[in-house]
Formats: sequence, structure tokens, C-alpha cells
Amino acid sequence: MKRREPFIGITCDLRVLKERKKSVYELICDDRYPRSIRAAGGYPIIVPVVRRRDIICRYLDRVDGLVIVGGDDVDPRLYGEKKKPGTGTVPGLRLHFERNLYHEARKRELPILGICYGMQLINVLEGGTLFQDIARDAKSGMNHRDAANPCHPVRINAASRLGKILGKRLTVSSDHHQAVCRVAPDFRPVAFSSDGIIEAVESDSEKILAVQWHPERDAGQHGAAELFRAFVRLCALPSSRR
Repeated sequence: MKRREPFIGITCDLRVLKERKKSVYELICDDRYPRSIRAAGGYPIIVPVVRRRDIICRYLDRVDGLVIVGGDDVDPRLYGEKKKPGTGTVPGLRLHFERNLYHEARKRELPILGICYGMQLINVLEGGTLFQDIARDAKSGMNHRDAANPCHPVRINAASRLGKILGKRLTVSSDHHQAVCRVAPDFRPVAFSSDGIIEAVESDSEKILAVQWHPERDAGQHGAAELFRAFVRLCALPSSRR
């Protein structure tokens, strides 16, 4: 029997068109996200930003899983802090949409993959906090957004779900200046960079996995394809078996 190919929703970044009213914006999705999902055997569906919760529910009626993609910073007011110098938050419309989208997907027990900002957002929405700047707040001397050399190794807990997919060590491509500080309840850190920064978290429910790096930028490299294939396989399972 041929394996069912799942439909997987992928969020967009949002950019306000400065020369027009703030309500006019364009949606942006790096093509490497849907290409990675398609290469892994899923059907990518780009999910546009909307305000209405009933439309969000209709979106989720039609997908088997959700990917929350990268972007700017999470508004620190969500975890009880004031914005510090250097923090540049995503547009409020995107944040409002993704909060509702995530909580509704959680209620439906859909598999969710968070990438970079997506991981940080999940951690905050679940009750965790962030370092607003790694160098200043985590006292790290490692540059996690070095454009000239974006790749660095991470070590992975071999007993974790991520470890069973990727093994104990992996070289990843990263681009971030914030990171998880306090891990949300019912989540656990499962990957770390050499300076101790948390590079991945997963939920106790086995439905949610989030990585700080950008696997979509490493198409064809060890670890990137495996991660997307594992996520697509999870989305392809009947809901009773996930």
C-alpha cells in the first residue's frame, strides 16, 4: 500500500510596505522551506497571515502538520521583559496570527516543527523565556550569526527523539542573536552548541520538535534531509498513531 503523502502548512514572514499604509504588507516565504518538505515526501501549503480565528481553523482542517519558519525576534513582553537594545521584533500581525495558529494546532495535536524564530516562539508560548542577546545576556563569545562562517557543530542527546534521527553530533547552519534561556515546562533541551546555547527542544508529547538552526539551508547535507523526512513521516501517520 502506497504511503500517504501529508499536506504540511508552512508559515510566512511578513514585511510592511513602508511607502503605503501599515495594513498593506507582503508575505515572504523562503522557497527552501517548501522545497525541503516536498523533497521529504510532503505536500507544502503556504499559510498566509490572517486575523480571523475561524479562517485559521479552516487552514488547520486541511493540513497534517505545521512548520513555523524563521524571522525576527519574539516580542519580549510575552515573557515578561522589556525590549532591550538590539531586539527587533516581528510585526505584531504575524505574532498575533502565529500565536493563534500554534495554540489551535496544539489543541488538534498536529505535529509541529519550529525553525529558528519558530523554536523561540514555541518556547515562549509554552511558558519559557529567551536571552534577548546571546553575547550580552548569555555571556557567550561565540558568534551565532556569522555570515562568513555560518556553520558550527552541535551535540545532541543520543537518547532524545532528535538524537535517534540525527545521531550525537551534527554541523548546522545558524543565524540568530537570541536563544532559549529558561526551557518551557513539558519541554526538554536536546541539542547544544559548544558554548552551551540550547540548539533544539522537544516536547514530552512527541508531537513538537524545534531546532535553532536552519535545516532548509542545508539541502542535501547530512541531517537536513533526515530531519524533514522524519517530520513528514510523523505527519503521514493517522492521528491515532502519532
